[in-house]
Amino acid sequence: MEPTDESPQLGDADVDREALAADGADLAALAEELGVQIDEQSAQGAPVDRWRVVKHHHSAGSILLGAPTDLENKSWRVAYVQTRAADAMIRVHPDVMPLRASRSERRRGLMLRWPETMTTRQVADDFFIDIVNAGHSRWIPDGDGFQAVGVFTEPGVTAFSFGWASSGGHRAVPLDPGDYARVPVTVNSATWATLEPGEHDLHAILTGLDLRTDRPLRLDVSAEQIARHRALSPRHSLQPTERRRMIDAQITQTRAMITAGASLTRIAEAIATAETDREAVTRITQLLDCGEDGAQSIYDSPLRELRAGNAPSLESRIAELTRLRDAL
Repeated sequence: MEPTDESPQLGDADVDREALAADGADLAALAEELGVQIDEQSAQGAPVDRWRVVKHHHSAGSILLGAPTDLENKSWRVAYVQTRAADAMIRVHPDVMPLRASRSERRRGLMLRWPETMTTRQVADDFFIDIVNAGHSRWIPDGDGFQAVGVFTEPGVTAFSFGWASSGGHRAVPLDPGDYARVPVTVNSATWATLEPGEHDLHAILTGLDLRTDRPLRLDVSAEQIARHRALSPRHSLQPTERRRMIDAQITQTRAMITAGASLTRIAEAIATAETDREAVTRITQLLDCGEDGAQSIYDSPLRELRAGNAPSLESRIAELTRLRDAL
């Protein structure tokens, strides 16, 4: 099985490359083979044939099905099955999903480079990164965006996790060899509430493509700089008790994301049939019994951050948050 980073994607979901080329079958026949029913309402307007299993998460008990909607197999409908559910059935997602190359292929030729103005030891109020086409041919986006997030770690630390929510902006643009696009690096405002003065490494990640800087930016963060960033946040000037409460909330939300990794297909099914964002969050809350804040963080998270394989990094994040809370 190839690494998920090298797997093609239907929308944002990683799928098995060989399964895409497999022979398809009638949806009804596939349902009979899997021993489940079809949610006929969700299947209205969907293809009746050419369906196949494109991903099977054995540990999570979930199956992702797909059927091309064109002769070139570039557009697909997908469906979800939660095999361990008492009412296990095939539920078809309402949207057509584009077949995309893997993240590894889509980011080929790109690199992240800190602008010269960012390489001093003084921390600026704003951070920027250059997305450079270091390849020999024109780079063209495939449904990707140019959204970069920043993560502070202790000097020399390279293992870290991060969460992000799409802003809907920073659309990717084609880049000829040698061209670059300079984009802002967004640091979560909650980071400044717990960051301590001193030397830190700033890592930049191009979300969606999972492209990271080869080297972090070593910065000497001052108390004054931290205070300025905290003042920009509606949660600035936090007292220790408020900071502990905030960190506890982050821990709870991170644990909810770990739980979500084992129920991702059921969550997708709940969201697909919800008529409003509010209803989707309510359904996640009921499904995972995780509280509304945890459900909202799950709903706002990209699918790849919720996959079960990210659990170890999320556990590390909980350990770091617990350390920060206990130090208050």
